[in-house]
Amino acid sequence: MSFDTPLIAAVTLQRQRLSDADTTSDDATFQLQLAHVLLEGGYDGVATMAEALKGGDHGLGALDRLDGEVVVVDGEPWQIDFRGVAHLIPPEATTPFMVVSHLHSPHARTLRDCSLEHVAAVVEELVHDPGAVVAIRLEGTFTRVLARSVRPQSPPYRPFAEVCLTDEVRWVMAPFEGVFVGFRFPDLAEGSTIAGLHLHALAADRSTGGHNYELHVQEAVLSVGVSHEVVIALPDRGMVDLLETPRAMRAVQRQLLRHGPRSTPDIAASLEITVGEALRRLDWLADRGHVEAITARVGGQGGDLRWRARLNSHSGRVQSSVSERLADF
Repeated sequence: MSFDTPLIAAVTLQRQRLSDADTTSDDATFQLQLAHVLLEGGYDGVATMAEALKGGDHGLGALDRLDGEVVVVDGEPWQIDFRGVAHLIPPEATTPFMVVSHLHSPHARTLRDCSLEHVAAVVEELVHDPGAVVAIRLEGTFTRVLARSVRPQSPPYRPFAEVCLTDEVRWVMAPFEGVFVGFRFPDLAEGSTIAGLHLHALAADRSTGGHNYELHVQEAVLSVGVSHEVVIALPDRGMVDLLETPRAMRAVQRQLLRHGPRSTPDIAASLEITVGEALRRLDWLADRGHVEAITARVGGQGGDLRWRARLNSHSGRVQSSVSERLADF
């Protein structure tokens, strides 16, 4: 099982097993793209849905330009648009971010009259392993569900948190019959994955669904499967460096993604650091291909030096532990 994209490099992150629970599976969880890139505005599709689904038949993600929520149920990918309408996704559609796996031999429990918080507690009870990646399926009837999707975006892209403030659409489904699929991730390499419980819904009649905020179970079967290996597929080897980008460097990236091209003094003032420190961070990012210097021209003359973010870098530099993980590819 692998993503079959010519430009993809894979980084494998392994978690030490803390228990021998019967829910444990040797199957890997596959993720397309670093979560950090998506959350800071990387919404352009980098692989087709057909390519992404070679990693599994259970999962969730997003479509090109952040055009709705994606939920994969029994190998079928569905888009939930910002109106709450479900559409079957064609194989040639592109995606900027997906997480998929195979839910083999899951451990199951029937739940009745309970909240999302109780569902999360039962997941932990079944798994007994905070370091595992848990694939989750919850199928049945629900008295109430709160879901969301977002409107498609146009460049220049804003960070995801800002998109949600202006373009998120929520709706209540009461009652609801259908399935929730998703994952519970532990804290892995900073910025690589989205920690915590993350579920997307699809109605039994395939009419609606969405990213889940709240739910109340009437009666449903909870199934969980455990993986201790995450394979992250990257559309550009230069983006491997983002796995090791320190928080201070990401603060500079956020400034450029949020505000567009900026000068070194402007960045320094916004972050309340010295110009010298801002330049050091910018040089670090530029060396790895994550930002680039541009010159604003006024009246045909050279202007102030400014910097802009590059989400799809082409840096050939791959360092330290990540380069070791790539050695066998």
